[in-house]
Amino acid sequence: MWLPSDVVRAVEEVARFHYVAVADTRRWNEHKREGELRLLTGWAWTAKNGTAQRQGFKTITVAYRDAWYSLVQHRDAPRLRRTVLKVVEREVAA
Repeated sequence: MWLPSDVVRAVEEVARFHYVAVADTRRWNEHKREGELRLLTGWAWTAKNGTAQRQGFKTITVAYRDAWYSLVQHRDAPRLRRTVLKVVEREVAA
């Protein structure tokens, strides 16, 4: 994992992690209630105090990152800002 060890320790004090496997999703999706979305595979975290949980992360590192911001920093993760590039035509010297 490519996170600083102090971040990992802080997150592990407040969260538990597990992988939601295909068998889990199959079981959930067969018995989900009307209007509930299908469950997807991926990493999940649950706050040790039971106040929050999130799932569907592609890697455990991303799950740790999300738990760090949510449970340790008590804020949203920084947002990625997409830049729209503008094409400008240049005059070509003759």
